[in-house]
Amino acid sequence: MVQLLLILGQGLVYLLYALIFSEMVLIMTLLFDAPVTKTAIMELDSLKLNQGKGLLIVKIVTGTLFLVLIANFYSLLRITMKNRTNEGSGLNPTEEVLKSMNILQISLIGIVLFLVLMIDSLHHYIKGLPLLVMAMEAAKTQNQSFRKEKTESVQKLNTMVQEKDTLRTKLKYLESECEREANEANKARAEAEALRQESEEFLKEYDRLLADNQNFRNQSKLVEQRFTKQSTSHPDDKKNL
Repeated sequence: MVQLLLILGQGLVYLLYALIFSEMVLIMTLLFDAPVTKTAIMELDSLKLNQGKGLLIVKIVTGTLFLVLIANFYSLLRITMKNRTNEGSGLNPTEEVLKSMNILQISLIGIVLFLVLMIDSLHHYIKGLPLLVMAMEAAKTQNQSFRKEKTESVQKLNTMVQEKDTLRTKLKYLESECEREANEANKARAEAEALRQESEEFLKEYDRLLADNQNFRNQSKLVEQRFTKQSTSHPDDKKNL
């Protein structure tokens, strides 16, 4: 019975080694861009999506491995408890071989299950890689458009700043022109006021001259009238003589 268990355990070890080697080959195929990578991905897709024989076989193999793992744990625990019970005697060679076989099988089954999880994770990431690349391309395109818009905004801002400086220069020039014209207007207004005052003085002087002229005419008439009276009175005096 023990020899049969050893033969079965040895066969299981060989099977686990072959399974580990196959899983490692599949992992290397998924990691590197090999010609059969697409075929392996398609087979894994069909295995996950198809609810037929492939998935059933995977479940059966996984369940069998779990049962073997539990059995090995139980056998290892039984041998350990027996060793503790027989403190002085220890284990016989057969039990030592069974214990080593159990430890080896547990280790190999753990490696197989770990590689299965790794294959599933790699397949998941490889399937999501195109979407990630598309998202990265979209983000890159969006970033480029954002940089382009930022550059255009900076250019527009610089143009607006230049236009602002130009308008500020024009405004200063217009303010100086307006101030100069305002000064000229004030100067012209002052000159007009002076001319108005001068014209008023001229008008006053003209009115005074008119009044003097009128007085002079009046005086001339009076003198003329007196002279006329005197000339009319002198002949009568001559006749009386």
